[in-house]
Amino acid sequence: METERLACPLCGWWRTAKWGTDQRTGKPREVRFDKVDVESAPMWRLERLSGAGRGSREAKVELLDSKKLGELPAEIKAQIREQCGKILEILEEETS
Repeated sequence: METERLACPLCGWWRTAKWGTDQRTGKPREVRFDKVDVESAPMWRLERLSGAGRGSREAKVELLDSKKLGELPAEIKAQIREQCGKILEILEEETS
């Protein structure tokens, strides 16, 4: 059996390209890199975990704080900026 996987060019997290069907829509699920609203979506979260173990219905996740992209520490923003620059450079070479 072969499985096609894609890595996020920012974080390196591997995702399976085709992984089942969305139960709500019945459509095949797909990996996309353009879903997140980068202007308003939280990019950092501080959570408190309590209750029973992971995956348990008794486990509780409480959001304590979150930050948008523009609110991240300068060091993190610099890393993102640098990596995005590398990605754009490669993609622009392909169109030349």
